[in-house]
Amino acid sequence: MERRSAFSSILNCKCPQCREGKVFTQSNAYHPKFGDTETTCNNCGLTYEMEQGFWYGAMYISYGIGVAMAVPIMVILSYFTELKIYEISFIVMLTLIFTMPLIFRYSRTVWLHIFVRYDKSTTKRN
Repeated sequence: MERRSAFSSILNCKCPQCREGKVFTQSNAYHPKFGDTETTCNNCGLTYEMEQGFWYGAMYISYGIGVAMAVPIMVILSYFTELKIYEISFIVMLTLIFTMPLIFRYSRTVWLHIFVRYDKSTTKRN
């Protein structure tokens, strides 16, 4: 089996250690339980929440993703449209609200990938 890249692993919300197991219980980001995280990887057995409060750091990643989305939208709308600042702010707010499940998932997945390295020796446990 070929090795999945870290970028591909993050985009598909896969385990950072084996890059095969899923991180979230639901594959659909817009399912009502979009934030339910698996306790352990179903492939290599990695425990995702390494300590109590581990996921708090993912809020910083989430904030960065939100800013990286909001600033270009605001700049583009302010230069290329006649919209007022409160209308632009409303559009940015709606965009962030509708992408919140994706931002949540990607921030947690990136946070995991920061702390856990890929280990090619992990084998399928089935």
